[in-house]
Amino acid sequence: MAEKKEHKRLTIAELRNCKGFENYSDEQAEATIKSLEKLSILFYGLYMKQKQQKLSLIKKENKKGGTDERETKSGKRDAA
Repeated sequence: MAEKKEHKRLTIAELRNCKGFENYSDEQAEATIKSLEKLSILFYGLYMKQKQQKLSLIKKENKKGGTDERETKSGKRDAA
């Protein structure tokens, strides 16, 4: 079983160290951090969905072809 990583939230000080955010008030910084957090969760969900779809497609192709190999982008065969 994979270990669960502990996620660290971006701090106001860390945000202010980024170009363009140096002069943000605490309220602006907190709102920005919340928005970035929501956006990162959205992107992660989309990434995981795409990853699962690719895995399902590979499994279907392997069942159809009866092999544990798949073709890479270069056209060479890789063991799956």
